[in-house]
Amino acid sequence: MKVLLAPLGSRGDVQPQLVLGEELVRRGHDVTMAAPPNFRSWAEERRFRFIPVGEDINVFIRANSYMTEQHPVVALPGQIRLVREHLEREVRDMFAARHDHDIVVAAGISFAAKMVADQLGVPHVFCCYTLSALCSSAHPPVVAPVFGLPRLANRALWSLFKGTFQLTLGNKLNQLRRARGLRVDRSPWQAIHGTEVILAQDAVMGELPADVPGRNLHIPALVPRGDAAPLSDLLERFLRGASDGSAASAPLVYLGFGSMPTVDRARIVRIAVDLFETHGARVVLHSSHAEEVSVALPPGVFSVGDVDHRALFPRVDLIVHHGGAGTTAAALRSGVPQLVVPHIVDQFFHGRRIAELGVGPAPVPKPKLSSAAVAAALRDRFKYWAKAQRVRAAVQAEGGAARAADHLEALAASRR
Repeated sequence: MKVLLAPLGSRGDVQPQLVLGEELVRRGHDVTMAAPPNFRSWAEERRFRFIPVGEDINVFIRANSYMTEQHPVVALPGQIRLVREHLEREVRDMFAARHDHDIVVAAGISFAAKMVADQLGVPHVFCCYTLSALCSSAHPPVVAPVFGLPRLANRALWSLFKGTFQLTLGNKLNQLRRARGLRVDRSPWQAIHGTEVILAQDAVMGELPADVPGRNLHIPALVPRGDAAPLSDLLERFLRGASDGSAASAPLVYLGFGSMPTVDRARIVRIAVDLFETHGARVVLHSSHAEEVSVALPPGVFSVGDVDHRALFPRVDLIVHHGGAGTTAAALRSGVPQLVVPHIVDQFFHGRRIAELGVGPAPVPKPKLSSAAVAAALRDRFKYWAKAQRVRAAVQAEGGAARAADHLEALAASRR
């Protein structure tokens, strides 16, 4: 079976597809990945053919970092504008390659993948990492995280969102489809995101509502298999307290927001420093874009780049993160309390759900994040510890890659 995986977005969109691709390759299938060019090495080291689509996503994210600190409703028009501006390039880059796939799997903000599938006459599957992105009256649209509304209001918000999508992106998508000799979609959002869907998110984050349209398969999160990558010797020494002479009992905090940039990074650094100097906690400060390379940090704050969350998270006392789907899945598997600081879209849903599960306090909006807020969550961590351990036992450590591969094999075979 020849499979095209087309995740368009940040690391959080791409990494789960790498996990799925590894499972498919293990079964003897040919895998091609179409993704932003900065993920080429990740794909090729797994023996995937690679198609670069769009620009380096890290450059793109940093250039538009202000949107990650706006209220999601305020940020939405700008986000739609950026997607619209990049649609033609996405389609051009996707169709610059030769395609002979048996099935196409899209993720993130991938739109051209559906055109490839339709041109080939093969199944198109949208792989979603959050329940909040599926249309249901049980929750508001992912782009409008206004929670606690009655079902009728949620349904109205979804109708408004789909209408907005049609006007701002749907008509443009249909123009591009016509240019490729493809029939127009009457409801482009539904055709891409609500026809054949894999929801790859742990059931503890919410069961699939009965009113979600289309054919839907709910599987555990797509998390890496096998042993975790070892931590560096310096980080190991810091975790043991060897770098600053701290007592082993000094609590450890992980503070990191994945690939989400920060407009005022100095403020985040001050929070980390204050947690050490005022509140007696040691901090592992994640830096996705090497922001702290030339910054002098006290001995109780250790700056790291990308590390394997499976190796690090169980070693800390509190995980402060952005609420991305992948980071949330890793944190749930660690059994450690969490404090979510949502930035965009699904992260607000995840932060709310973490609090509902009792594995952390209510989420803290990015503008209100302070060392005092983190210190309060750290003091209260034992309120959440037992529940975090129970949730850890409830989630499947190996994730849903095998079930997803089974489903894709059956779907591709049914169309032959």
